Amino acid sequence: MRINEGILAARVLGKEFGLLWPTVLINCVRRKNELFEKVSEEGVETTEYVKRLPLVSALYLELTRLRDSEKAMSMMRSILVPVGENESMEGFRRLKGTFSNPMEHLVGYLDYVDEKGAGRYCERFYSRSDDQVCHRVVTKCPFYEFLDAAGTPELTQLFCEVDRIFYKAAFPDLLFHRNGSWENTIAYGKNQCDFVFEQRAAA
Repeated sequence: MRINEGILAARVLGKEFGLLWPTVLINCVRRKNELFEKVSEEGVETTEYVKRLPLVSALYLELTRLRDSEKAMSMMRSILVPVGENESMEGFRRLKGTFSNPMEHLVGYLDYVDEKGAGRYCERFYSRSDDQVCHRVVTKCPFYEFLDAAGTPELTQLFCEVDRIFYKAAFPDLLFHRNGSWENTIAYGKNQCDFVFEQRAAA
């Protein structure tokens, strides 16, 4: 866990559990190794991008033991979405290059993610990519596979929320949607995740 993640988790847990929050976190740390071993034994690929997920699953499972599932998910959202957004923006800022328009910038970023980021571990293709529309389809999500094997597949929906916030902030000149519904992702039981970007009409 990074320092900023730990601070945020401590703040969220402290608000709910007061001075007992360290005990909650310690129980999660103890459980994360068991989850990692369980997922590994099931043959799920444990890439560098999912090695932090056992602690995420352990924390959620501990929260559902102490609180109802709705409250637990709300607390996880308060931690995971800001962390995911910040990490996505860090990767976006590392992208170097000159781009003639927002769509070209987007494709450059997606190429960067596929080369150096989590995209390396996804199965994906473009059903359309031109100067007006980019439709990217992901048919394998390593985050979902790991969280599903750990017994916490619903947490993947929070990663979908990160996409929704990040792409709007990083590419304000493009309209991002999921091809009709924000639930058109593997996290919500679909066969694929739709990423659709459209060039906004000039004002």
